[in-house]
Amino acid sequence: MAPGRVLTASAVLEGCAQPRVGATPVRVLATDPAGLALLDVPGTPAPLRAAIRIEPVGAEESVIALAPGPDGVQAAPGEVRGGDVIAALQPGSGGAPVLERSGTLVGLVARYPAAPRRVAGVVPPARLPLVPARAIHAFLSAQGVPPAPPQPGAGPGAVAPAVVGITCR
Repeated sequence: MAPGRVLTASAVLEGCAQPRVGATPVRVLATDPAGLALLDVPGTPAPLRAAIRIEPVGAEESVIALAPGPDGVQAAPGEVRGGDVIAALQPGSGGAPVLERSGTLVGLVARYPAAPRRVAGVVPPARLPLVPARAIHAFLSAQGVPPAPPQPGAGPGAVAPAVVGITCR
């Protein structure tokens, strides 16, 4: 979200004594009741930040969730319903950004189930709670992280390099 700063869902850090991004240990700078955490990750450059969409997503609008995976960032198309996102995300997708097709952030996956439902070994689309963009905007503003301006024509692919996996030790 800014040089040396990573935003995630606080549920990702539950039971995690030593979170890391790659080989770098991270420190929790701030959390909030909406389910967000801002991490200090030394050496992380400032990525292209997504603009934040404050207005709710309409039922007819599709979204894309970007989650770190073993082969890089995985994109999962989905939709937002009643404050949740419905998408075929894999384990480890807690904290994944959910973007509209223009690349504007509409929320973060708040939590991923410990034991997702599988069909023939594949995780089908599931309804997952979403931390809304309005809460993200308020949290980042309170932490002194200014909002990003809209990037016309950027799309979700422009945000993908900023998506990092958080592991625990």
